Amino acid sequence: MSGFFTVSILDYGAGNVRSLRNAIKFLGFESKDISCSEDILQAQAIIFPGQGSFKQAVHSLKEKGWFDALKLYISSNRPFFGICLGMQLLFEESQESPGEKGLGVI
Repeated sequence: MSGFFTVSILDYGAGNVRSLRNAIKFLGFESKDISCSEDILQAQAIIFPGQGSFKQAVHSLKEKGWFDALKLYISSNRPFFGICLGMQLLFEESQESPGEKGLGVI
């Protein structure tokens, strides 16, 4: 299965990315860290691990210019796996941060 495709990891600074990289490698896939919005738009598959505050994560994604690119990527029906906060950000909003808008996929 090696070389089938590369899994892009969206690391916004809060998540256990090292363990995720090791798991992807163990499964025979390559991984690539996302460093710009273009990386998101060109990704074949994205895993978004996260922990922390919904509001802080949204602000971080917007600061990096990744928020809209991520919405576009997800709307293209390519593989996306959100872990913990990465999954929560798919919702329109969070009770944790009233008024803060998420990606609005769910």
